[in-house]
Amino acid sequence: MILDDKLMKYILFKKRTKNEVREKCKTLNYEDDYIEEILDYLEENEYINDEKYVQKYIANVMRIKLASINEIKLDLLRRGIDSHLIEDAIDEDLQEFELQSAIQIAQKKSKLMDVEKLKRYLISKGYSYDNIAKAIDNLQEIDDNG
Repeated sequence: MILDDKLMKYILFKKRTKNEVREKCKTLNYEDDYIEEILDYLEENEYINDEKYVQKYIANVMRIKLASINEIKLDLLRRGIDSHLIEDAIDEDLQEFELQSAIQIAQKKSKLMDVEKLKRYLISKGYSYDNIAKAIDNLQEIDDNG
């Protein structure tokens, strides 16, 4: 199968999801049947693989920023990833990452806002109530020991 230069550059520039490639094909005015052939070809030859994409995406997030599991889920859903693939990728490491992120944000923001405002902020960022409570408890332990 010979692919359009624009599409190949798009795919090779960075890892893409199946949905992102589908949308790009639509902007290039490809027929639906041809789009499905392209997607099958790209999957068979491992140019696209949503399961690997999710794993790499999560690993990158954990490496470079603080985020809640819900933020990660929403971003992956926006990229067209199937919710089952996302749920399968949520493991203990990601749960622990979310807790540590909440603790770090709480420590940083506690200098600027009171506890109630901090809780609302963490809720707005998608952190679980359990991890918010643990992050707040951690702040109080630091105050008690400091």
